[in-house]
Order: sequence, then C-alpha cells, then structure tokens
Amino acid sequence: MNENYYRREQVIEIFGLQETFLDELEREELISCSIAEQSEEKIYTIDQIERIRIITNLVHDLEVNLPGVEVILQMRENMMLMRRQFDQILEALVKEIKLRMP
Repeated sequence: MNENYYRREQVIEIFGLQETFLDELEREELISCSIAEQSEEKIYTIDQIERIRIITNLVHDLEVNLPGVEVILQMRENMMLMRRQFDQILEALVKEIKLRMP
C-alpha cells in the first residue's frame, strides 16, 4: 500500500478512536476516505489524517461538539487561504520594489 495512505484500522490504532467515531465524522462530512482498489478497504490520505488529528484534539481535549468543529475547521481553512493570498501580494510587492530600485 502507498505510504501516503493509512488504512482505517491504522487510524483507529494511532488515535485510539472508536470505529463509530470515524463513521460519525464521515457522516457529518468532516472527513472523507477513499477505497483501496485491491482490498476495497477504507483508506485516508495524509491530509485527512491531519484533519482527524485536529478534530480529535478539539473533541476530546477541548470538548468542542461536532458543529463547533465544523465551524473551526472552516475558519482554519479560510485563514490558510488568506495567508496564501497575503504571501502572493507580498511577493508581488517585493518584485515591484526591486524593479523600481536603481
């Protein structure tokens, strides 16, 4: 199996989760899985593993409910997008300043 994917059983073991918790996260569309072609088992990408880690911390450590998790994840994605946009603007500004310098 590709090292960029983790089997469902591995995810459960790594995070010490109940299988029903992953089912609930999938049902609420907070995470998504793929199906391995050869074994037809559920697998998760590195990005989904990171989402599961964040969700697990929010739910278990900070006692955030799933609707709250959804809001936090959306805000996090928006902040990351804004950061990328800011970085692009900053790069363009630096290029412009370099062009104008003698």
